Amino acid sequence: MNATKTHYREWIKRRHNMSIHQEEVEEKYATRRWYINKNHIRDTFIDEYGYSGYKPCYMVTRTYYYEQNDIKKVKEDNKRMNNVVEDILNPRNKPEYYICKDHFIETHKDKLVKKEKKPVLNTIMQEWELDWDGGSLEIRKGGFHVHTLFSEIDDSVILNPNGKVRKLIEKIYGLDTIPVSLLESDEGMTRVKTELLEYVIRQRCDFIGKGQLGLDIQVAEEYGHFDGYRGWKGLVAYVTKMMYNVDNIVQIYDYENSDILDIR
Repeated sequence: MNATKTHYREWIKRRHNMSIHQEEVEEKYATRRWYINKNHIRDTFIDEYGYSGYKPCYMVTRTYYYEQNDIKKVKEDNKRMNNVVEDILNPRNKPEYYICKDHFIETHKDKLVKKEKKPVLNTIMQEWELDWDGGSLEIRKGGFHVHTLFSEIDDSVILNPNGKVRKLIEKIYGLDTIPVSLLESDEGMTRVKTELLEYVIRQRCDFIGKGQLGLDIQVAEEYGHFDGYRGWKGLVAYVTKMMYNVDNIVQIYDYENSDILDIR
């Protein structure tokens, strides 16, 4: 089933009429209709996460090393990322190891760039030569990048690793077990989980840039705030920052490859 604008519109109407999760309000925009709409949409997502029990713990931002303008390919890559994470962290599809995954697709700003020279026929010399086709500048549509929210990874995935996770631990740490120092605190466990996520995604998703900017992982517990929302709610606020109406939801939220919404 595909979620339509009507589904989203009715879903939002069934919810509350004011923001109950925002701790600080930007007074400059507080009465603007677009701002109120955006917060209603945010709060509906936040409610769904709260009701489900699968609150976002990690925001994985991936950027292509090339200009990706094909939305269909982006969604295929989202599906690939889902499969990769499940194959390593929950290969037997156990309910207790379930990880909620939601993809939010954003578009880079359009750029003013120099045109590439193209073959043009010199009608005087009757020869082909490279020249500008019209003006030397053009507007190039911005490519896509994706923010993906993952729920918590169960500690047992780390403490009682399956064979695939055990091999990754050896590759990452050079040991057959995780260093004891990382298992003695919540911060250490979180570090292990983020390092596993990053290693798995980078190694098995060849559409991600190899540089530092190609992949970024932020942890909800370490996330400050965004637009008045804090912690994991701040992550939700960030990935929904361009959602002002149902058209934006359809464009940004990859319903086919995401988990949290079940709209009928």
